[in-house]
This record gives sequence, C-alpha cells and structure tokens, in this order.
Amino acid sequence: GSRQSGSFGLMAAAISTNEQLASLQRDFAPHLELQPPRERVACSLRPRANPTNYSDRKAFDPTGVLSADEATGMAELEALEARGLELCSALYTYRSIARALPTAGGDDENKRAMYLTSFEVLHPHVQRVKELMYYKDDAVAKFCASLALCTGPGSDGLLLALSRVFDVVAVLDSIKDTKACLSNDLSVYKRAFAHCRADVTNADAIFNSNNALQLFLAEKGPLLSALKAAVHRLPGAEESICAMAHLCAEALEGGWCLLPAERHRMLRACACLVWLLDCPAGGGPNAFLSRKLRRDRLGRLFKVSPVVPLYGDMHANLPLILRRCPNFSPAAAAELLPHSRREMESLTGSYDVVAAAGSLRSLVVDYTMSLPTLLLRAEALGGRRLGRDERGALARAVYEQVLRGCRYMAAVHSRLSEFVAWKCAHPVGDAALAESAAGGTSEAING
Repeated sequence: GSRQSGSFGLMAAAISTNEQLASLQRDFAPHLELQPPRERVACSLRPRANPTNYSDRKAFDPTGVLSADEATGMAELEALEARGLELCSALYTYRSIARALPTAGGDDENKRAMYLTSFEVLHPHVQRVKELMYYKDDAVAKFCASLALCTGPGSDGLLLALSRVFDVVAVLDSIKDTKACLSNDLSVYKRAFAHCRADVTNADAIFNSNNALQLFLAEKGPLLSALKAAVHRLPGAEESICAMAHLCAEALEGGWCLLPAERHRMLRACACLVWLLDCPAGGGPNAFLSRKLRRDRLGRLFKVSPVVPLYGDMHANLPLILRRCPNFSPAAAAELLPHSRREMESLTGSYDVVAAAGSLRSLVVDYTMSLPTLLLRAEALGGRRLGRDERGALARAVYEQVLRGCRYMAAVHSRLSEFVAWKCAHPVGDAALAESAAGGTSEAING
C-alpha cells in the first residue's frame, strides 16, 4: 500500500526530473559549442586546504592572528574530518552480509565449523562498524577541546574547522540511522560468536565490544546526542555555538562557498547548530529565545533552501531538524521557517530548474561571448614582455574569468542537486498520479 505508493511517487519524480533535465540540455546546447582543448587538462576543484598540516604552527604565536594551540586544533580537526568522511563512504556503501550466509545445520561438529566460518566472514565487516563507535569518542573529545579554544577574535579558522567536523558527525548519524542491516549483521555475528567463543582469541574483549555496539546501534543519533551532552558542560558553550552559526551564515551570504557541497554543508550545519544550542527547560539555553543567536539571519537562509542534499541520494530536511529541538513550536520558530502562503509559494518556485533556465542561459551566453575576447587578448600579449602592472592586470582578468566560469558551473550543479533533493523529499502521491493519468496538468507532479 504505502510502500508501493511511495515507490510510484519517486518514479514519477524521476520521470519529471528527466523531462526537466532534457529541457535544460536543449536550452543550453546552442551556447556550448566551444572547441575542446587539444590535450586533456587534469585539474581539480578540491585542492588540499592545508598541505603542510600546520607544521609551521609555532610561527603564528607572535603575530596574534592564530595561536599554536588553535593551529594544532585545526590540524587535529582536519584529520578527524578526513577519517569521518572515510567512515561515511564505508557506512553508506555497507550492505548486509548475514543474508548471504547459509544456516548452520548437520551434527554439532559441522554446526560449530559453520558458525566459526560465519564469524570469520562477518568479523572484518563488524569491526568496520565498531570503528564508527570508536570515532564517536574521539570526535566528542577533540571537538570539545577545540571548542574551548574559541574565545579570541582570531578563531574563525577554528570555527570553520569545527563546523566541518560537526557536519560530518551529523551525516554519519543520518546514514547510520537508515541502515537496519547493521543490527541484523550484528545479531548473526553475536550468535556465531557464542557458538565458537572457545576458538576465538580475545573473546572477552570481543564480547564487551559487541554489547557496546548493540547499545550504540539501538540508539538514534548517538553521535550528536553524545556531542550535545558534552558541549553543554563547557563554559561559554552558548557563545561559541552562536559564533559558529553566524560564521556559517556569513560564509553563505558572502559567497565564500565555490562548490555546491560546501554551500549545502554550511546550510546543514546552521540547522544542526540550532538543535545543538537548544536544551530542555532548565537544562541550558533556549535557541528560540536566546538573544545571542541571530534567528532572523538564519531564517533568511532556511526559507530559501529548506531541503538540501545530504550524502549520495540522501537529503537533509532542515525544518525537520529544527522540529527535533526540545523547545520547538510553530510560533517560536516563525523567524526560522516559512509559514505564510507567499513564502510557501516562493519556496516551491525556488526549486524549479526550468524557471531558472532563462537566467542561467543569459549567464552562459554572456560568458561564452567574453571568453574568446579574453583568450585572444592573452594570445596577443603572450609573446611580449609585459610590465608588472600590465602582467598583473592580465593575470587578474584570467583569474576572474575562470572563477566566474566555476561559479556558473557550481550554480547549475547546485540547482539540479537541490531540485533532486526536493523531489525526493516530496514524492508524488496516488491522487496526483491519478490526475495526471486522467489528462490533468502536470503541476501536481512537478510541485
């Protein structure tokens, strides 16, 4: 019933998505007839932000810009983020192993041999899941230690590093909560371990870690819950959380994010930071009453992009994140969420890629007209010895042109990925499908 309706809704969303993508391709095709380069150019928009890992951190102390402790914290957070992203990939691609294992049968000796084999097959995969449990303890400890350093004016870099780790923790929790196969594999693993425990080394340590993992998997959002409990034991936690949220908002408003993934990460972090700040009555600050949090500033962001990509084919619904706050109410969250009819209509239109095709098309036309002019100018001046000012002006023009092209590509990619996330968050119901089949308008499916 409901599962079949949901699958039909997603299928209709996919069909509508393909139609809109085909429309965009037809619109942009006439303007993309540039000659490709003669040789393939290898480039990346994801360079390492810190190739030296702050090995020169001691030199920062006399400048007053960044202390050695902050640099050390940023280096640890970047390593923690990289480890968390690896766990995201491993967890997202995890598939059940226990379903492929045969049921133990035959005499006792044969059963014991089969259980031992099942244990050996499952053991490396369960160990990977246990890495997530161990990551929680490391993430909470290093996050709190670095957050305690965010007291001076030169902490922006540390706050941004904290926001990246915080988002990785939130993504890990979201992926883990969707993986029911983790608990299934652990149950089969524990059953096999119970029958072959005498043949396994370090049996006591495995037994204890299995029990801990079972409690970890049974809890919803264990990483964020542990992080929230630890953060609010720190002095000045409210000021640091608000500063982190405001810095993410400043990055979004100021166009600091070149890649769509960075922009989506900032939006997710803003919503999760509101949840992190909010505590039950008497247990800490109220995010919806705190004078230190600029809710109007965050609300302008949430009302434009309430649904953003999360990881892979998953999406993050920012209003749902806010609804998990202990002090949430529609009246209290009026500054943060769209509620008027005009805001809801504007919100639906902001995800319409076909409506945005006109403005994107004009940007592409303008870019393709200015690019040949700049290339001819660079080619004409390439064989001459230029003065310092003339050489700097040409380099600046090339840099701005490349940056503008990257921003246009990012804008198209961001539009499409957010459109797909919106469609996944709003699957089409049976009524809309029936109306479409009867010859009605396609607004019900597109909406």
